[in-house]
Amino acid sequence: ANAADHGSVLHRLQGFPDIELQYLETLLVRKKRAHWKDAQEHQDFFDRHVVRYVELLCSHSPSAVLPFIIENEALPLQRCLEMCRRYDVTDASIHLLERTGDFPLVLELLLGDYSAALEKLHATFTDPKEQHRTALARVLKRLNAAAAVRAQGEQEHSKDPNESPWWEGLHDAQRCSELLDHAYGLASRNSNIMTDAQLEDLWFGLLRRTVRMQEQVASPAQRATSKRHAGLVTALEELASQAMSGVLAYLSLPRSLKWICSEFGASRLGIWRGPVGSILSGLNFQLGLLCAAKAVAAQDVVKPFSAVKHRGSRGVRISPEDVGAAAPSGRGRRGLNG
Repeated sequence: ANAADHGSVLHRLQGFPDIELQYLETLLVRKKRAHWKDAQEHQDFFDRHVVRYVELLCSHSPSAVLPFIIENEALPLQRCLEMCRRYDVTDASIHLLERTGDFPLVLELLLGDYSAALEKLHATFTDPKEQHRTALARVLKRLNAAAAVRAQGEQEHSKDPNESPWWEGLHDAQRCSELLDHAYGLASRNSNIMTDAQLEDLWFGLLRRTVRMQEQVASPAQRATSKRHAGLVTALEELASQAMSGVLAYLSLPRSLKWICSEFGASRLGIWRGPVGSILSGLNFQLGLLCAAKAVAAQDVVKPFSAVKHRGSRGVRISPEDVGAAAPSGRGRRGLNG
């Protein structure tokens, strides 16, 4: 079959999107040479139908959109972005917007998605659906263990590399953690392109949303003694710690501390004990580094080399009297004149 034959089949499949998606996946993704006369024919077919394939992925398999976009860089960005925005495929939209350099819209989508994910996380813990109860029970067990470690003050707790992440199996919790990972990746790839204000909007925005949810959970109206409530408190602490890692890595620590004091001056101290402790620890490290650099700069680096040179020098000290006594004899002088 040639490209025209495949196009005719696709036209007849327009009323059957599931089959159309499978047909396009076979032709575009699996890339079997038997379907095409040459590479150019395949490329022409790809260019004509890739936007339709992205649209079908957005509507039928949203989680597959981002991997496909990452694997195929030569895509019509604006048209693919239009499809991702139309079907609210946020992670793929963020990736495409990053490639176009539209960071303000990237931040708007990412922060909006994170707010929605926090609300879903809150609902899952406070009023879990039947299908989530088993996964939630496992997550609560892992969170309880994490809370016990934190209560014992084991700051340098060695984590088993084979240990499951606390959110494993609970989609809403995993989504929150993944969005924070996406933010960290976004900042690491574009730290030299994004402005300081954009980096602050990103990390202060994520931290603000997490802490506001912590305040909501800690309010007297919602305070409870159930295991699910305690688990939610610990889960939010884990997310706040994850957000703080971005603050520590990409923002000015004195400015971050000033922002926290200004924005959350009325917050409960218990909520900020961990984040502020991290900032103070970072400031202490920076201070120690500056003191060490100052001490090194104050050293006379020439003096040790001069001492080595002096010790390595060899010479004989002779007084004027010794020089006169050691004058050459007349025979020696005649030899010189002769």
